[in-house]
Amino acid sequence: MGSILKGPSIPGPDPELAAQRKAEEERLAKEQQAAEAAKADKERKQRANLLGQRSLQDEDISGFGGFRRMGTTPSKGKSIRS
Repeated sequence: MGSILKGPSIPGPDPELAAQRKAEEERLAKEQQAAEAAKADKERKQRANLLGQRSLQDEDISGFGGFRRMGTTPSKGKSIRS
C-alpha cells in the first residue's frame, strides 16, 4: 500500500526521444563543420587569388583589357597580377 503523503513517481527518460536528440545534435554538428570547411575553403581561394576574372586569365594573354583597361593604355611586359 502506498502512502497518501507520497507524491507520484516520475517516469524515466524516453530512450527514443534521447536517440532523436542525439541524432539531431550529430546532424547539426556535421552541418556546422561543413559550413566552417566551406568558409575556410573560400578564404583560401580568395588569398590565393583563385576567384574572379583575374584568376582565369593566362599570363600570356595580350591585348585583352576586359573591365580593367578603363581608358588607360596597358603597360607592355607587365603581369596582370602585379
